[in-house]
Amino acid sequence: MTSHSDLQEAMAARLAETIQRSGITPSELAKLANTTKQQIYKLEKGHVRLRDEWARRLAPHLGVKPEWLLFLDGDMEPIGSPESSKISAPPQYVAVPTLDIRAGAGGGGIIDGAYLGAPRYFEAGFVSHELRASPEDLCLVEIEGQSMEPLLRHGDTVLVDRRKANLSMEGIFVLFDGDGVVCKWVEIDRDKDVPTLKIRSENPRFKEYDVLAENCQILGRVVWFGRRL
Repeated sequence: MTSHSDLQEAMAARLAETIQRSGITPSELAKLANTTKQQIYKLEKGHVRLRDEWARRLAPHLGVKPEWLLFLDGDMEPIGSPESSKISAPPQYVAVPTLDIRAGAGGGGIIDGAYLGAPRYFEAGFVSHELRASPEDLCLVEIEGQSMEPLLRHGDTVLVDRRKANLSMEGIFVLFDGDGVVCKWVEIDRDKDVPTLKIRSENPRFKEYDVLAENCQILGRVVWFGRRL
């Protein structure tokens, strides 16, 4: 039977090996995970046990699953090969996944079958300090259509915080509205007897419409956008 101390040493050794293979220095990892170099050192040496919370904070930056670091599945391998994990993100940057279909601001594709595709890279400090998020909290979506102009234009990209799916306050959300994936102003219509969402465009040429909440799937709230010049 493996003792707690043996397991702690094994997890510490696996963490140290994974950090070395990733190409990220302990100092860089500390910044990405919003902690200190000293804390990373303690986890690598087994002075502090690598519990679930730490595994989930560190794993996304190392290109592995938290379960791999925690030895919850002895057969589990790192995501991708060691070579791919080395180039998963440039130093001081983190990978944010993209939605592989465009958000149709006026009629895009359906969300059924959509998946998170190849990532784009953002400065780690921007994600952790400005957005107060982790890479796995975010998703990058490309805008399609003219209904959100002039605020958002066709071809713009938006960062969506998937934690922020609460519609208690009005905001710009990416959602599946029953017909397609759209990026719109969304608020709850409190005058209706059944839960209903009021969906509004920025462009006055596009009419406001209502959708039953049960027919919608909220991806998250838009927290940033980028635009080509």
